[in-house]
Amino acid sequence: LRRRLSQGLLVQASYTWSKSLTDMYDVSSVVFSQYPTLRQPNLAKTLSPFDIRHAFKANWIYELPFGRGKTFFGDAGGFVDRLIGGWAVHGTARVQSGTPFRFQNVRLVNMTPEELQRFVEVRKDPNRIVYFLDPDVIQNTIRAFNVTPTGFSSLGAPTGKYIAPAGGPDCIPAYAGQCGFANLVLHGPRFVRLDMSLVKRIRISETVNFEMRGEFLNAINNVNFRIGGWAADSVTVGNFGSLTFGQLGSGTVYQDLSTTNDPGGRLVQIVLRLNF
Repeated sequence: LRRRLSQGLLVQASYTWSKSLTDMYDVSSVVFSQYPTLRQPNLAKTLSPFDIRHAFKANWIYELPFGRGKTFFGDAGGFVDRLIGGWAVHGTARVQSGTPFRFQNVRLVNMTPEELQRFVEVRKDPNRIVYFLDPDVIQNTIRAFNVTPTGFSSLGAPTGKYIAPAGGPDCIPAYAGQCGFANLVLHGPRFVRLDMSLVKRIRISETVNFEMRGEFLNAINNVNFRIGGWAADSVTVGNFGSLTFGQLGSGTVYQDLSTTNDPGGRLVQIVLRLNF
C-alpha cells in the first residue's frame, strides 16, 4: 500500500504472509537423526528455521500543516514562519512473527501443540528473570525431567500441563515419534520495532536551509528476544531438567553492533545539518 507525498503526507506499508518448509530442520547438524523411514516417510519434513509467518512493515513522512503555504498560518511572515513552519514527523515500524525453535523427542501432557504455542510469551518475574513460557509449565516440566530410580526428585511430581520425556512407563518408543513428538517446532516471541524522527527545517534562502533532527531509534524502548540467541541459524531447546529451563539470557536480546551500532534499547541522537 502506497500513498505518494500529497498535502504533506507520505505512507508506505506492506504485509507478507509466508510459510517456509524444509526436509531437514538443520542440514548442518550432525546430531539431528530424524531421517525419513518406511514407517514415517515425512519424518524430516518440518518448518524451516527461517519461517516468518507474518510480517508488517510501514514508513511515513508527515509535514505538519503550519507555516507559509500550509493550511494554518499560510500567510505567516518570515520570523513566524521560521518559528512554527518546517516541522515534520518521520517514522518506520516493523511487527513480525517470532522465529522458529524446536523441542525434540518430547511428549505434551494435558495440552496440544497449539496450546503450548499460546504459552510462548515473554514474561518477567520480580527477580528480573525473563521467561519464554508460562512459569507453571516450566516448573512442572523441570519436575517431569528430574527422576530418580524410585520416582520423581525432591522437586515433586509434575501436575497440570507440562512437557515430558517421550518415553515413560506407559509408552516405550520403538521408533522416533511413537510416544510423542520427534521434532516439535514452535515460534518464539514476536519482533516489534518503531523508529521515529522529529524534524525542523529553517529556510535561510531559496536554496539553503538549516535542519535540526531528533532521531529516536526503538522509540518505545521495546526489548526483542530470540529464543536461543540471534547468532544461531536454528535453535533446539533442551536441558528440560535444568533449573534455568525456559529462561531468556542476555544473549537472546536483539542487538546489531556489527553493522549499525544498535545496542537494542532506545537510542537517541541529535543531528544538525546545513542543506544547500
